[in-house]
Amino acid sequence: MSSNLLVEEEAESRAEPQAQLQAAPLLTVIVPCYQSERTIRQCLDAIVNQRTSFQVEVIVVDSSTDQTPEIAAREFPSVRLIHLNQRTFAGAARNVGIRASAAEFCLMIDSDCVAEPDLIERAVARHREGNYAAVGGSLGNGTPRSVSGWIGYLIEFKEFMPSTPKRLEKGMPTANITYRREVLERYGGFDDSMWLAEDILLHWQMHQAGEHILFDPAIKVTHLNKTGWRQVLGYQINLGSLSAVARRRGGLPGGILLKYPPLILLMPFMRTYRAFLWFAKHDLHVLLVFLFIWPMYLVAAGFWSWGFLREAWGGNEGGNRGRGKG
Repeated sequence: MSSNLLVEEEAESRAEPQAQLQAAPLLTVIVPCYQSERTIRQCLDAIVNQRTSFQVEVIVVDSSTDQTPEIAAREFPSVRLIHLNQRTFAGAARNVGIRASAAEFCLMIDSDCVAEPDLIERAVARHREGNYAAVGGSLGNGTPRSVSGWIGYLIEFKEFMPSTPKRLEKGMPTANITYRREVLERYGGFDDSMWLAEDILLHWQMHQAGEHILFDPAIKVTHLNKTGWRQVLGYQINLGSLSAVARRRGGLPGGILLKYPPLILLMPFMRTYRAFLWFAKHDLHVLLVFLFIWPMYLVAAGFWSWGFLREAWGGNEGGNRGRGKG
């Protein structure tokens, strides 16, 4: 495929301008992809079969070298595919999708997520009820038979499990979140140079400006987690490193860890203790699982802290290292 090739089917229309206006999509789903052939079918199948009362557009922004673009183009002809020859980070891919669309709402779903059939209707309904910059939803565990999958899921998404309460949040994962377009345009979208934690930066900027981000657990996806200890623990190092970069760039809470890096050595124990309290309060089933696997949770938190510590001491702006999801 040529660079920035847009694969899409366009039907000619002789409708009057007013009819065209009525048919314009209210919401665009943007799916950033990179090497997603294992999960893209489930992801797109759930999206194109959403039950909605309004027009929805789906855009896949892909920079894969595997079969992802072929699967999307061949099996989902209603989906617009923007294929980029150059490896593109998830935040930059989302920005491409935003610029390629004109809908009032932009829903970000990761290529390893499977949406519930009513997700889009619920997200737009919440937006209509209040003046929210963004409305995000929960992530269910899509790898319940894998211990490594459980660890990766809990350490990254425990605050956003389906069993947790609806509330305002300072930030949320971009795996399942719907923004008002005008808000994204006002803040300039995502940081193109960050391959992880770009959502942390954008949401903190919104929070500092007084914007409201709603979390509603009924707006649900199932997350098909990474599995295998090499993948899960390596990813924790990257998450920790980019978390430090985000704090350095955006002035997020936790800056004291950058100023006094030895404090980071306490982080695995603090994170494990806080996880125990969170599960005890919100989900007794998950708590029972956690009581069996907490030593590995502590180890994974240690890998995250090592990534953070390495970045805090090195200050190498790790935003351009490694491989992201999109």
